[in-house]
Amino acid sequence: MTQSSTIKQQQAQRILELFAIARQRYLDAEGNPRRTPTGLKGDDYMTDEERQEALVLGRQIFPQEYIDNTARSIKPVES
Repeated sequence: MTQSSTIKQQQAQRILELFAIARQRYLDAEGNPRRTPTGLKGDDYMTDEERQEALVLGRQIFPQEYIDNTARSIKPVES
């Protein structure tokens, strides 16, 4: 395994840890375990520092082209 892939694995592990921490906060706040928060600021149960770290890690893990293609394919949920 190359050093680059090892670093990417560590970054991916850290971002998963951040999501797990946020999920536990949501559940501790008596959130519905069958529902997923929207992920928007204020409904993601992350601190500003955790949110910023997750954004930086996401940009390091995923190439910009992947992010752009994914963003185009997401359709807004109609209320």
